[in-house]
Amino acid sequence: MWNDISFMKTVSRIFLLVGLLVLVSSIANAQTIRKRLTTDLLFGFNFATMDIKGANMYKEPKVGFTIGANVNFKILHNIQLQSGLYVTKRGLKQHIQRSEYNTAMDVEYYGDTLRNTAADYLQIPLGLGYEVYLTKHFAINFNAGGYVAYGFKGKNRGEAYATTIKDGVVQGTQITIPSYEEETFALRKWNRWDYGVLGRVGLIYDIWTINLTYEYGFHNVADDGRDLKNRNMSVALGFRF
Repeated sequence: MWNDISFMKTVSRIFLLVGLLVLVSSIANAQTIRKRLTTDLLFGFNFATMDIKGANMYKEPKVGFTIGANVNFKILHNIQLQSGLYVTKRGLKQHIQRSEYNTAMDVEYYGDTLRNTAADYLQIPLGLGYEVYLTKHFAINFNAGGYVAYGFKGKNRGEAYATTIKDGVVQGTQITIPSYEEETFALRKWNRWDYGVLGRVGLIYDIWTINLTYEYGFHNVADDGRDLKNRNMSVALGFRF
């Protein structure tokens, strides 16, 4: 939890600094807005994690993809509304390693549990932003807002095994949880709906764009007694027309 808070503070400072730079640059250059309505087609990669209440350990970034389009509509000078539709792949990846030593028998036990959950969402963001051209072809924008998403597909896979070591020699390995595969959004697994807030910084050169986005989920997506909330960083490339 504290890691999330610290990270959010860092992200907030970065976004604030970028916003101040944009404001100063726009005043200094006195650039006018180019188009009232623009559309960006985007493709990129997600680096997703989860906030797991009481169990924020053994997590690894889960790499997924994001693809979609957003529409930017200038409502007042360089101030814009930004929305769109995306297909985005997030989820949870864990490698849990535990060890135990039996002093009476002089035996060590090592346990490995692998969990890999994929969750595909249809996502609609809605943000308020500011975009300014710093030169004839180069622009920067800053957007903040929220999102709502619906999970439509995904697989949950896992397995676990234990290794016994005595006198430094491996005695054997046994499967404690057989390899399994199930639907992520099956009954009593994960909730399909998700919502949260997001922040985004975008760069535009001519028709090409690059966006850095952070998403902070508010909704507990687990329906099995756990408390799981989405966290996601994405980098996307695209073009504007």
